[in-house]
Amino acid sequence: MIQNIQRLGRGQRIVIFILIFGGALMALIAVTVLLSLLTLNAGGNEPAVALLEGVSVREFAILPDNDAYPASVGVAPNGRVYTGSYVTGAVWSIDSTGDVAELPGTRDAIGAVSGITFAPDGTIYIVDQLDADTRTLGGALKRIALDGTISDFAVMDDGLSLPDDVALDSQGRVYMSDRGLGEIWRFDSDGGNAQVWWIPPEAAGETRHVPTGLAYDAANDAMIVTDSNLNVIYRVSIADASAEVLYEHGNREFAPGLDGVVITPDGTIYVAATAQNGVVTLKDGELEYVAGQFRSPSDVDYRDGKLYVANFDSFSLVVSAVSPRLPFAIDVIELAS
Repeated sequence: MIQNIQRLGRGQRIVIFILIFGGALMALIAVTVLLSLLTLNAGGNEPAVALLEGVSVREFAILPDNDAYPASVGVAPNGRVYTGSYVTGAVWSIDSTGDVAELPGTRDAIGAVSGITFAPDGTIYIVDQLDADTRTLGGALKRIALDGTISDFAVMDDGLSLPDDVALDSQGRVYMSDRGLGEIWRFDSDGGNAQVWWIPPEAAGETRHVPTGLAYDAANDAMIVTDSNLNVIYRVSIADASAEVLYEHGNREFAPGLDGVVITPDGTIYVAATAQNGVVTLKDGELEYVAGQFRSPSDVDYRDGKLYVANFDSFSLVVSAVSPRLPFAIDVIELAS
C-alpha cells in the first residue's frame, strides 16, 4: 500500500496525508470528548463541606424531580423554606424536617423560577423567566397570594431581558434585577409605578455589568446588589440610589461568580459564589469562604443561625450531554453561635 501511495503524484500524496492525519485527529478529539463527558457524568453527589471552625453543613431537603434545577431559595416569615424549578416552574414548600410539598398550580402558571422572596404577611413574589432555554429573553414578576392564587404582579411596557432576583424594602416596594439589561426595576407595593430604579456605574472598556442578587439592608435602608460578571458587591441607598462599593474582586484569580445574597439582622452579608461552588461572607472588605463543594450554588437565605443554599447545578442546561448530579437538593449551613 505504501508503495502504491509513493507512485502517486505529489498533490495526491498530500491529499491522502491530510485525510489520514485529519481522521486520526478527529478520532483523538472524539475519544477526548467522550472521556471528558464520562468524567463529568461520573461525578456523584458529594456532600458540601464546612470551611470555618464551628460551622457545619448538611443536606436539608431532596427535591422530587430530576429536572428541579433550584435557582433560588427563600425563607418565609413562618420559617418554611421555599424553592422552585428553573425548568418546570414548580414551587415547593419545605418544613423544618425537610419534607417537601408542591404548591398547587405553579407548574401551569410559572415557566422558570429564577428568584423568590416574601412580604411580611407571607405573600410570595416570584421572578419567572418563562422558559429554561438559555437563548430565550423575557420574563415576568408574579405573586402568589395567601390563598394560593397566582397572578402577574406588574407589567413592564419596555419588557425584560433576563430578570433574576427580587427583594422588598421596608415600605413594601418591590425590586427586581435584570441581568440582561444591566438594571434594577422598582415597583410600588401594588405593582404600579414601574421604573428603572438603578443602573450600575459605567465600567471601563467593553466589560458589561450584570446586576444579579438582591437583599434589603434594613439597618442602612439600602439594597445590597451583587454583580455576577464584575464580581462586585454594592450597597445602594433606597433614598437617592447612590451606590457604595463594598467589595470588588478586580483581576484577581479565582473569581467567585457572586450571585444570590442575604444580609442577616446583625449586618453580616453572605453570598453564593457560584463559580467556586461555595458560600462566602464579607469580612473587613474581603471574602471569606464559609462552606464549599456545593453544586453551582446560585442563591442563599438566612433564618435563625442557618443559611439555606440552592444547588442549581445548571451546567447541564448549557451542555445537554452532561447530566446533573442528582438528586437536586437544598443544603443548610449551621453557623457558629
